[in-house]
Amino acid sequence: MIKIFLRATIVALAGLAAACTGPSEETSPPETPAAETAAASGCAADPAWIRSPSLPAEVPGTGSICNFEQFAWQSLLYLVQPTAADPEILQFESFMPNYGVFVAAGGQPTPYGQHPPDPCNDPATVAAKATGAAPFVYSNIVKQAGVEQPLIDPNGQFAWYGLSVNETAYDMLTRCELYRSDCAGPLKPGNAGTVDLIGAYPNLAFPDGAFELKTAWKVLRPEEESSGLFYSTAGWIQPPGQGGACESVTLGLAGIHVVGKTPETPALVWASFEHRNNAPDCSDLAAAPPLGGSWSFFDPATCDNCTTNFYEPGQPAQVCRMHPQGDSTIGTFPAGQSCEEDPNQFACQEATKAMLAESTEAIRELNANVQEMIRDAGGAIDPVWANYELVGNVWTRGGVTPPQLRPRSARSPPPTRPWRPSSRTARRRGPTPTTASVATTRIRGPSAATCRRWA
Repeated sequence: MIKIFLRATIVALAGLAAACTGPSEETSPPETPAAETAAASGCAADPAWIRSPSLPAEVPGTGSICNFEQFAWQSLLYLVQPTAADPEILQFESFMPNYGVFVAAGGQPTPYGQHPPDPCNDPATVAAKATGAAPFVYSNIVKQAGVEQPLIDPNGQFAWYGLSVNETAYDMLTRCELYRSDCAGPLKPGNAGTVDLIGAYPNLAFPDGAFELKTAWKVLRPEEESSGLFYSTAGWIQPPGQGGACESVTLGLAGIHVVGKTPETPALVWASFEHRNNAPDCSDLAAAPPLGGSWSFFDPATCDNCTTNFYEPGQPAQVCRMHPQGDSTIGTFPAGQSCEEDPNQFACQEATKAMLAESTEAIRELNANVQEMIRDAGGAIDPVWANYELVGNVWTRGGVTPPQLRPRSARSPPPTRPWRPSSRTARRRGPTPTTASVATTRIRGPSAATCRRWA
């Protein structure tokens, strides 16, 4: 319920005028030097993103595809820096997790800046916490958006998920009392008495500067933990169906969605980052992991003509990336057809393919530039972040959602088509299809077409 309500709130509030807003956290002015540099030398990274990190207040430059991807990387590089209050806690770890906002009936949200009590209240966990060694990350979410299926890695471990918001978003949710359980219940699809949030509250919206994160974690084996390839942290996980029992594990960050609102993008900007060893491209299953070691969500030893991206209850999924960086020249699309089979579908049209080619090249170039910048930073940032990459982003302009991003039923195929301005819609900008292999994996199963959603 909690994660469904948080996603429903974000979707419902996108593109509306701000209301119930409190003081916003400080954000920086647009970083125009990066945009100017990019114009001369491709999609470039700005060293200021590491030297003086700040959460960008607006997409830089002219709002080009590259500019949106620069906005995404600048945001992440700020989020992975230590907080001033506690250098042991990174900025993204200081966001309020969902269980501190959306509380049981009669409860109150945890004040921002305090870590909320998690539901791990079995005797063994309580005793462990009393030692003062309680870890920061807690998760009881294993089902992905859409068809509500879990992702299981080759070691038989679930991928675990977290949701959190910054202070700007938290203030709006609490001031407007959107944390109340009697609000969350009717918002769940299919529940009786569904609230028409947009119709009833036309001025309700997140304020500019609101950010929401979705993190994806994998349970690390000892050799993975010692490899130094992952950003890792101690965590409590609460497996489904175990009566509240919690387990202490070491978690490695596998992916993160960064979603933010700016004055020029009221419908929010969505960016997806992933660990580079998550999964191979579907077009090259024999490829070796780029960082060495093994793939996190693909096992070539057990994939002899196996079916990839397929959900079988209780079994590890063999995950691969169908459209790396949104590349439309390979793979299949909503109807399960490739461009060769149906060249007229939107993703296969020449104008769309040209836009995706531009985006794919910009993402690859910017990833390489940022990763080199991190490696050469001389300790100004943890070098582990060079092991992550931007895999795609989504945005709109003018507060209008393109047709392929509008809500569909859970059984409908996912929107993967790009959108580009036309003479009639010059204020709009199009998304690039994201290819998140773990945060929102596209998995087919016997009872569902997909578990991929955009919000």
